[in-house]
Amino acid sequence: MDKVLSVRLAKDDFDFIIEEAKEEKIDKAKVFRELVEKGRLQKAIEEYRKGKISIGKAAGKAGITLSEMMDKLAELGIKNKMTKEQYLQGLKNIEEIW
Repeated sequence: MDKVLSVRLAKDDFDFIIEEAKEEKIDKAKVFRELVEKGRLQKAIEEYRKGKISIGKAAGKAGITLSEMMDKLAELGIKNKMTKEQYLQGLKNIEEIW
């Protein structure tokens, strides 16, 4: 369910949203939502890159699937921090499930 949030913005941020809405021919709320989505992704990538969170937590924080996060990281040239041992353990876990 969508929620409503009132936010105070600096004039230049507000003007930016207005201009983007005009250029893209979409409403201001959609521009704001898109900026929030991009911000979530950026923050998740930044925390993953610094080693603060796992790739799974980064995907959750960004609101995307694990495979989408892996694709985003690959697009940006960010290498997976998973060790060979962790990878092999993951394969072993999958084999046990199947």
